[in-house]
Amino acid sequence: MEKIKVLIITGKMDVGGIENQMMHLLRNADRNKFQIDFTSTIPDGFYRDEIESLGGSYIQIPHMGIHIFRYCKALYHVMKSGRYDIVHSQELFHSGIVLSVAKLAGVRCRIAHAHNWCDSDGIRTKRSPIRSIYNIAMRYLINWMSTSQIACSTWAGRFLYGEKTLKKKTYHLVFNSVDTDKFLDNYDRHEEGEFCGDGWINILNVARITAVKNQLFLVKIAAEFRRRKKKIRIICAGNGDEDYEKQVRKLVKEKSLEEYILFPGVRKDIDILMRKSRAFILPSKYEGMPLVMIEAQASGLPCISARTYSPEVDFGLGQICWLSLKDDISMWADAVEQAVNRKRPTKAAVEQAVREKRFDAKMFAETICDIYESDYERKN
Repeated sequence: MEKIKVLIITGKMDVGGIENQMMHLLRNADRNKFQIDFTSTIPDGFYRDEIESLGGSYIQIPHMGIHIFRYCKALYHVMKSGRYDIVHSQELFHSGIVLSVAKLAGVRCRIAHAHNWCDSDGIRTKRSPIRSIYNIAMRYLINWMSTSQIACSTWAGRFLYGEKTLKKKTYHLVFNSVDTDKFLDNYDRHEEGEFCGDGWINILNVARITAVKNQLFLVKIAAEFRRRKKKIRIICAGNGDEDYEKQVRKLVKEKSLEEYILFPGVRKDIDILMRKSRAFILPSKYEGMPLVMIEAQASGLPCISARTYSPEVDFGLGQICWLSLKDDISMWADAVEQAVNRKRPTKAAVEQAVREKRFDAKMFAETICDIYESDYERKN
């Protein structure tokens, strides 16, 4: 049997949440059944070497920008010459263009994947009239040209496809995933060393340091802990926008909060940091389907989060306290203090939640591959 040839259209294939999900797919797909290739708008994205080591092709195409015809011409050439069975687009409303080109190139199976529930960044909330018209036109094209529709949350599906599509048999709700083994295998392990044994309670935040992720809000919470004379500190793991990070660090210094909020930078040991923490906090102004919330719950951590994304990420074990960013800082501080005293769910309960909601990377890949095969059989 010939392999099913899949082309995934995903921006730069650099470090990012969507790219991370597609790599879960590549790592866990049956390579005897599927040939999975990727386009990228940069020559050497973060995942290039791994893609090629796993048998995939890394194909550079021009960035769309204002050069739509150049972009479409390059896509058409890649799709036509590659003789792909499936095109899987992650390009939000631009998927209308991607899937139309795929149709012209003779690709029978054309799949759109919704990852966002709005096209702003949580800061700029007004959409221009031109953007609104574009979105309407692209939604029509996506629903017309796609043979299957996938969404990482109901919010994302409703935003990209509209309410009617959510009732179609070709629509699939597939939650984002993480490598849960990394967290569950060491669920009851006691960590020592850095950030341990000094009398402080650690609260973890894992996010890029940007205005959208809202670390300035965390500085206010840290100030409240100091006012209350609580030895509770926030560890902000990640890097980000240089100007915003300078702004955050300046405020920390001005308020003398260096003990209460730490910035260890990008870390590869997030699972260990989670085991060294008593709670997780995420005050983002916008999130799609945050993987860190899945990781935090898989670690058994109680979580305090802004109500700015789909609650479908919740394991349903009473681990998450949802708050509004308009709530008083004292309410957030209270929630943290309550969280650090909350009993962790059992490992068995967490494992069951992961299975039921299919938050694991292997399950994610299995589901996507089932959709590929079903779409392929239906169209051939």
